[in-house]
Amino acid sequence: MTVKPEWRFSRNPSISISNINSLKNCCEATTIPPIMKALGLTPTEKHLTKLADDTFLDLWSWPNVFKKAGKELCDLLVVCGDDVLMFSDKHIAWPDAPFELAWTRWYSRAIGESAEQIRKADLWLKKNPQAVFADGKCQQPIPLKLPPIGQRRVHGICVASGGEEAASSYFDDPDGTFMILPHLRGKDHVDFTLPGHQPFCIGDVDPDGPFVHVFNMATLDVVMSEFDTITDFTKYLNARADLIRSGRLSLSPSEAELVANYLLMMEPNGEHRFPTISDVKDAHADADTAIAFVQGEYAYLVRSPEYQRRRTANRISYEWDRLIGLFTHGVLNDTQFRILDTDPTVELAERALRIMAREDRVQRRVLAEAIIGAREALEAQKMGRLARFAVTRDRSTGEKVAYVFLVLAGADAMEQADYRRVRATMLQTYCLAVLHDDRDLKLCVGIAVMAISDTGDSEDLVAYPQQEWTPELIEDLRLDRENFEVLQKPLELKTTTVRASSFPPDPAFEGMSRQQRRALERQRAKQQRSRRDGRR
Repeated sequence: MTVKPEWRFSRNPSISISNINSLKNCCEATTIPPIMKALGLTPTEKHLTKLADDTFLDLWSWPNVFKKAGKELCDLLVVCGDDVLMFSDKHIAWPDAPFELAWTRWYSRAIGESAEQIRKADLWLKKNPQAVFADGKCQQPIPLKLPPIGQRRVHGICVASGGEEAASSYFDDPDGTFMILPHLRGKDHVDFTLPGHQPFCIGDVDPDGPFVHVFNMATLDVVMSEFDTITDFTKYLNARADLIRSGRLSLSPSEAELVANYLLMMEPNGEHRFPTISDVKDAHADADTAIAFVQGEYAYLVRSPEYQRRRTANRISYEWDRLIGLFTHGVLNDTQFRILDTDPTVELAERALRIMAREDRVQRRVLAEAIIGAREALEAQKMGRLARFAVTRDRSTGEKVAYVFLVLAGADAMEQADYRRVRATMLQTYCLAVLHDDRDLKLCVGIAVMAISDTGDSEDLVAYPQQEWTPELIEDLRLDRENFEVLQKPLELKTTTVRASSFPPDPAFEGMSRQQRRALERQRAKQQRSRRDGRR
């Protein structure tokens, strides 16, 4: 078949240097030089880098990027699809001065200068999208293409630390984090004559520019641990910015309470949102009335059975992160291999991996389970191969996307070159067959892995867009389907649309009718509101 994947990547750490040259046509070593990344300069920058690698994964997060030789753009830049995140990290010691002057000086240096850096970085990226470098000498551009300005979603994040002890003393509370007061805008934050002004309270620090989210390191830890994918994190930031600028929120005692209220409210489709006044009052309440969150919601949430079920359900999803990490390590460290007669490039690998990276945490549970389940089923049933399918939506464009997970045994009995060639061609056939049988699909991502083995692992990744189905291509596909015995009848393709809930249902609901479940849910919700009202 003459069709080539639009995106492809191959990783095989089990192949030694001595036999790389034997892998002709299928998977030859590349000569792309390794890409060096900064690791952060200060302790807080190093911690931020670790958080970013865990949440956004290493191919899309770039610490200490530069715009000119010796001129830093920002402390951390994340680019994934249409989302661009700019972090500015400032650790400023609390000044030795009278309190009002100390707050004004600290705010100016820790938050005001960060907002200015983010504003300038945004302007630079609009005018010079190619001039972003991973090194101080500006010799190595980051290997990511910025999205067009019209599609670009910019998120500014200020990480301001050093004032926690002063905040704890001021509020007489060990928390030491910022209170959220949305009515504070720009210079209001340091205007002690303003009615309702308080220090260590943050609203909209740069109302005329991209919204700048302000955290300290403790609250950033909370946010990035609860929303630890690029999709989950940016959805929270978007909802947070909308809430603060909407006037619907009067105050939140901390960032953790924002997180709790966002997690606890879900639409029927599973999407999280912040509550409105009608959610916490009677349905006839004034829609323009602002709501206030209360202290203790997050602490209550993390102790709840619902939260523990969520954490347990998420464990399997990190296999998806691990799989992406295996491929991105190859991209960054020059260990890609040639696949399907195509020379790999960083750009092609990133475009394929980006589809996987945009899956949210709930989607990753189901996708990881499909891969793990396929390998275990093949081993248990002593099969030669096993393929599983999943249909989802691209988390950025909303387009219909299919995944093919192929597990193939026989690596120990075949020459590596033959095994990899057969597996890659078989994976191609599965992907094209899926696209042929469902013309509504915009993309098919294929992932091939070895059966469980003691000799090491290898993975192939390809991504095919929907094809122009010429008679020649259809005939070639028909022959390949026969040769490999792949989905010879369209009815054999049984796909399951990925659907899951952030908070898995209570096992106590098992066996209940729909009406019984709803009655119990209403009873529990009423009890929860009573407990909240009691804490108020």
